[in-house]
Amino acid sequence: MWLDVGIVFLLVITIGFCYRLSNRLLSLKKLTNALSPSIERLGQVLNRANQAIGFLKQATETSQKGIESYIPNAHAISDDLLLLIEHADRVSYRLDDLIVKAGAIEKELRQTVLVSMRQTEKHKDTKVSSRLQSRSTGDPRDLFVQRVISRYPKNAEPLQAKPLKSEEKR
Repeated sequence: MWLDVGIVFLLVITIGFCYRLSNRLLSLKKLTNALSPSIERLGQVLNRANQAIGFLKQATETSQKGIESYIPNAHAISDDLLLLIEHADRVSYRLDDLIVKAGAIEKELRQTVLVSMRQTEKHKDTKVSSRLQSRSTGDPRDLFVQRVISRYPKNAEPLQAKPLKSEEKR
């Protein structure tokens, strides 16, 4: 008897549980009907995403093959550039040394030219003074003109006078 009562009690609890489970399944079925358009759209989005991933995978493989073909050329160019940079560094150091040497040579040449110009001027002054002494009987204005003329080279271009504004209009 106690066993029968226990079984009946368990059956009553089971029936209550099944009733609640049935109600929940009905509400879930209603929710599924409401969510089915969203689920369909989500499925479409996932399909498109899969297609896009496939295209992206193909593009990645294609670009990888292209890059792999350029890598050896890039390494060779990189090595060439390194050699050129090293050579340019050596050349720049040599040029720096040459510039310093050229500066020293220029300084020496300027000093040499200055000394030779002074010697030439002294030599010319002695010639002019000897000429002036030999022609001292002439007019003093002629001596002045001769001094001025002796200071300028013979092949110099003569100065040209600027035309007056009245002459420009004609």
